[in-house]
Amino acid sequence: MPSEAEKIHTLLDEHILTQVSQPGQYVGNEPGSIKKDLHAAAVSVALCFPDTYAIGMSHLGYQILYDIINSRRWAAAERVYAPWVDMQEKMREHNLPLFTVESFSPVKNFDLVGFTLQSELLYSNVLMMLDLAGLPLKSKERSASHPLIIAGGPGALAPEPLAEFIDIFFIGDGEESFPEFLDFYREQSNTGKDRKDILIGAARNISGLYVPMCYRQEFGPGDKLTKIQTRIDGAPDRIMARHVKNLDAAPFPTNPVVPLVETTHERINLEIMRGCARGCRFCHAGMTGRPQRLRSPDTLFKQAVECYRNTGYDEIALSSLSSSDYPYLAELLEKLTEYFTPLSVGISLPSLRVSGDIENLVGPLKAVRKSGLTLAPEAATQRLRDIIKKNITTVDLYNGTAAAARAGWKLIKLYFMVGLPGEEPEDIDAIGPLCNDIIARAKKEAGKKPLKLNVTISPFVPKPHTPMQWEPMDPLNVLKSKWKTIRLSGSGKLRYKWHDPAQSVVEAALARGDRRMGNVLLEAYRNGACFDAWNDRFDFNIWRSAMEAHGMHMEDNHDNSHPNSPFRRREEGDFLPWDHIDCGANKNFLLAEKKRAFAANE
Repeated sequence: MPSEAEKIHTLLDEHILTQVSQPGQYVGNEPGSIKKDLHAAAVSVALCFPDTYAIGMSHLGYQILYDIINSRRWAAAERVYAPWVDMQEKMREHNLPLFTVESFSPVKNFDLVGFTLQSELLYSNVLMMLDLAGLPLKSKERSASHPLIIAGGPGALAPEPLAEFIDIFFIGDGEESFPEFLDFYREQSNTGKDRKDILIGAARNISGLYVPMCYRQEFGPGDKLTKIQTRIDGAPDRIMARHVKNLDAAPFPTNPVVPLVETTHERINLEIMRGCARGCRFCHAGMTGRPQRLRSPDTLFKQAVECYRNTGYDEIALSSLSSSDYPYLAELLEKLTEYFTPLSVGISLPSLRVSGDIENLVGPLKAVRKSGLTLAPEAATQRLRDIIKKNITTVDLYNGTAAAARAGWKLIKLYFMVGLPGEEPEDIDAIGPLCNDIIARAKKEAGKKPLKLNVTISPFVPKPHTPMQWEPMDPLNVLKSKWKTIRLSGSGKLRYKWHDPAQSVVEAALARGDRRMGNVLLEAYRNGACFDAWNDRFDFNIWRSAMEAHGMHMEDNHDNSHPNSPFRRREEGDFLPWDHIDCGANKNFLLAEKKRAFAANE
């Protein structure tokens, strides 16, 4: 009698894989992948990435968890990626459940099902994957026969919109809390504890875990959320984020899974440091990733050599929020280029801060691959950059881009935001002329070498745990008007890209929403929302309908007082839906930073 996995494998081979795009993303067997006997494992984990294989395979955190779990003799982790629309159709047509790529085992048969929450626009994919797996979407509807549904990543830091769907959120760095939870789950399941007891025990005993069933909400006038408090003795009032203190000692996969089909990034990804000391007032990653922690050049060099021997990649990316802030960058580049240049392996810096650093590093950067340099001034005027604490001057931009052109970069990408707190019409008017000046000055330095400037404009999204978390988002008609102004203000030599403001509105609503946003999410999913981070799949009409069904109007002439409206200003005394999550930057500090921002504008 064939097993479920064997039936799935046969069905894929005979009826499905020839009918879908990129079938290689569903079949596994990649170098570096690990296949264990699931029946012999004390704890089995299905690691679900709620986006395509091409994107999930490029995510370092996902590979770290895969390595952490499988390094334990008694545990097994297998991977699952969000099936593309054509695959979803075939799976439903043939009653094929969501399965792992290692063994084709149904996700519903695992002990734990874990999601990486990288973006709010992937939340509909979380529901899609649970649905395809044949699992109840809501936690309260699951029984002892169902796996625990867990989640981590940036989205877990403001978890309420997903609180009814996820059993446990891991707050902060998973390298700290996840191994502890694996040991705890193994012990508890061996003693016959039921689902509820395990969840309550995890909340009580493991720091950094948020178990929504252990907490209740309270509401006040205007249906505003006034409190989230424990309903179980022993569960913490505030959940403290976990932070790896010593990156050199942290787990790192030097034998990562190597894809067999094309992915977004095909390279060795070295995390040179975590966190950021710059303190940009809009930046979620910078505020929640504190304190800044470094890996030593010796550790990074050893990791690079081991990864190269195990993968054969011809590129090494030095990743962090701002790689030029790494104090040992010149030393590290020298070590890497000396060893890898003879092997025709290039070095890339995905996030180089524009400043005098580029000029100081021109020598060491000669060996760095120069396909594109990404710079994020965010605002075109010094006044607005001071408000958001983006410590870049216009002179920095001119000198930095000119130095980059001299060093051989052919493409410069600039990122700006519109709708920032304190923004005035002149800030919008200044974007086009600033970009014109930058490209003109850089071209003088580049000589006859072709130089392109791509400019991406994104709406400001007020994110939790930042000094700008209280600020409203611009209405859609205002954002569209600003975009029109920007397009008319620059020369035809600039290539503009505009992030869909409707996507940003949905992102803001989910990022700052309370638990009631889960009803909006569920309705949107049931009406077809899926792959919302993809421009060609996003349908704002679905989200508009779902939000309006729950009293949230998206039209600019409506009242924006609804508690979850992305256009509502939060008052300084409001209880925010993430106030029970402590990332290290407390509310008093964030409020003081907000006041400093606007004091600078007076």
